[in-house]
Parts: sequence; structure tokens; C-alpha cells
Amino acid sequence: MKAVFLRISIHLLVLFVAGIQSCTEKKPDYNPDRFLSKDQQQQFKAQIIRYVAKTPRRVVDATKFDTTYDEHYMKLVAQHDLLAYYIDKKSGEHFFMVARIAPSIDSKWVATGGRLRYGKDNSLAEYEEIFRTWKLPRKDLEERSKYLFGLMVRGEDLTPYYTAKAGFNYIEFPDDNVYFDKSERTWKSRLYGSVEEMVYESRDRDSLQKK
Repeated sequence: MKAVFLRISIHLLVLFVAGIQSCTEKKPDYNPDRFLSKDQQQQFKAQIIRYVAKTPRRVVDATKFDTTYDEHYMKLVAQHDLLAYYIDKKSGEHFFMVARIAPSIDSKWVATGGRLRYGKDNSLAEYEEIFRTWKLPRKDLEERSKYLFGLMVRGEDLTPYYTAKAGFNYIEFPDDNVYFDKSERTWKSRLYGSVEEMVYESRDRDSLQKK
């Protein structure tokens, strides 16, 4: 009887300790302020802006780094918010998520989450955008994109949040047609090539139909 009581007591003690540990464990903090100063955050956005932001219309990827467009992109830096950031010390990977206001009748935002690695000279040795959200009201965007960011950092599957399964609530890209080309560091459409061109072609076609 004593042995049974002892086993039960030990089991309850284990559960009690586990409960305390779960309560005291802090949720991961992906606040950019933990990893980068305000100046460094601005510098980071400037470093990735030509990848993550829209290019001027009809400007191709090969020319978007021309100094001619410096002013255009510097304006866009101010229009992008760094919502989340995390540095994995073991792998050396940097995870980021930026948001910008999107063209919409109502005030809506879109977020892009990705990861990168730096070379010895602080250049981008690797750069990949993992997901881009649908246009969402700011409150919904922050809540859902930060949830997706946590999944991305932990290396979990994001496909349940693609449009085919989750509708227009979470991830717009990638999908069956659009993918991120890591070598060229841009989203591509299997039908149109450039995603920006795909959007422009769609808008032009809609405009012609309305005439």
C-alpha cells in the first residue's frame, strides 16, 4: 500500500513540476528591438528593400539596383514596418518579417516573412522569402503573420495556411503557380515569369474589359 502511495506521490510531483515549468516558460520574443537597434532596423530594411518591395513599373530585376532608383526605394523603406526578427545562433540564420500598406479600398496591409544568411563582408550570402500574406486589416495581419512567423522559425509546415486550404486568410504566395526563386531572389509565376508583371497584366486586362 505504501509503495502504491509512493508511486502516486512521485507521479503527482512530476506533474506539479512540469506544470510550474510550463507556466514559467516564456513565449519566444520576436520583437526586432531585441536583436537590432532602431538604426540597424532601418539599415536592414534598406538592405532588403529592392527584394521585398515592388519595383517601379516595367523595371526588370536586372536594373532595379541602378542608382537611378535610389530615391524610389528609400521612400519605400519608410513605408515598410519590421514586425518581427529572430537570429538563430546555432544555424546563423536571420528570420525577418516586414509589412507594408497595400492598395485597397479599405486600409489593409500585407506582410512578407523570410530568412537570410550574411557573408563575411556583411553582404547577403543567402536570401529567401518564405511567404507573403493576403491583404488584411492591420490587427488581423499582425496576429496572423506573427503566428506564421513563429511556425517559420520553428521549421514547421506552412502549407495548411496556403490559399488552397485556408482561403484568403493567411498566405497568398507561394501557391501552385507562384514560387520564390532563391537564385534570382524574386517571386515568379509559372505563367507570366515575373509576379509583378502578372499583377500588371491582370490589371491591364481588367481595365480593357471595363472600357
